[in-house]
Amino acid sequence: MNQDLQKRYSYNSLMFTISYIFMGIMSGICFDTLVTFLQEASPSTAAGFSSYMGYGTFAAAIIILLIPKIGYKKVIMIGPIASIAALLAVNFMKGSMIMNISTFALLAGVTLYDAILPPFLSSYSSPENRQKVFSRAIYTNVIGMVIASFTGGKLIVMRFASRLGMSYSKANALTANTKALTEAQKSLYIAAHKDVLLMFVVISILALIPLLFLKEVPQDYVDAKKEKSKFNWKIFANKYVFLFVLYNILIRFGASLICPYFSVFLGKLGIERGTVSTLVTLQYIAMVIFMMASPWVVKKFGQVVALGGLCLASIPFMLIIANGRAFGSGIVFAVGAALFFRSGFMNAANPVMQSLPMEFVSKELRPAYNSVIFVAGALASIAAGWFTKNIMFDPKVITDGYTKAYYITAAIYTTAVIILLIVYTKKYNRSFEQHEEDKAA
Repeated sequence: MNQDLQKRYSYNSLMFTISYIFMGIMSGICFDTLVTFLQEASPSTAAGFSSYMGYGTFAAAIIILLIPKIGYKKVIMIGPIASIAALLAVNFMKGSMIMNISTFALLAGVTLYDAILPPFLSSYSSPENRQKVFSRAIYTNVIGMVIASFTGGKLIVMRFASRLGMSYSKANALTANTKALTEAQKSLYIAAHKDVLLMFVVISILALIPLLFLKEVPQDYVDAKKEKSKFNWKIFANKYVFLFVLYNILIRFGASLICPYFSVFLGKLGIERGTVSTLVTLQYIAMVIFMMASPWVVKKFGQVVALGGLCLASIPFMLIIANGRAFGSGIVFAVGAALFFRSGFMNAANPVMQSLPMEFVSKELRPAYNSVIFVAGALASIAAGWFTKNIMFDPKVITDGYTKAYYITAAIYTTAVIILLIVYTKKYNRSFEQHEEDKAA
């Protein structure tokens, strides 16, 4: 690679990373401020939040198919533009349909970055520095989430206090039990959320600006010398290929029952809104710390055992969260610590979750197989959203559904890990030690 090309690649990867930091902030807002806003302003949309995650993921999977035709730059710009439009619509338009469309647009916008990251950074990095480029992008994106989670709730309380004309501490105390708010107070609480969401239009604009300066040429996304390869669906006759998709579906479905609703459930436990944001922030810090330890865990125990073991290790902490009320006055410490370790253990497994399935197929089939995994995960989120909206969180069907969701997720995780360990341990646990790069399963 000549020096000019290397310079352009480094420049483009840096511009993407800067933009990805700001979209990390938007991700944090989606899973914190947006969820609690919808819980008050549009409960039906909030109850189906996982479905919108799935729809957004599915939309992102379709949108990235445009890359060979129009390039990375135009495709990735859709993300922040959609976010800007959605945030403005929430503030200046009314109606449940607006809430639904805006939620979908926001989640599609942030998910698009996750979908495009692997091919984009692979195109704009050399094999020698690829890991460094990927790590930097992911690490800084998580920092963006931390910033959003830490500031989101506190900004809401500040705006709520300002609208009420009272102190921050008094307004914060009111958010511990939103059901007790008067109609006037609830209206102002919703308006405070809108204020904060409008502030973050600026963040979406900042995410868009670096993308305008990407230096792209057609050769970055189209190889005219090679014939278009077709995806061979017969690879799913391979048990490793098929069962990992099943494993991913189970994990995604289980996670979608609890992860989008952390802020809502903690609020139902009686934890103040500002404190909830602090606890959610801590889980993002856990993601960074535990992911740094992931290579050591894989080297020590093997990748399959690490993936399954880390998942199992998170289960006791999920059950602590579910039973938070049992800790009485110590609820904040107990639930906060449990949230920290649950998030840490599950996210420490993410690098293996992304890399392991790429060993099951030959090199030319990896992008298409990864797309199948991506779409399957989206469908799992959609199914989870339907389940939570119509069954799990419907008090007419299940009482205390937010608590019971943790038990269901624990059972699903256990089932998924059993499948993983039985099927993959023997062949793939330490395959990275003698794996041949282009060998297919």
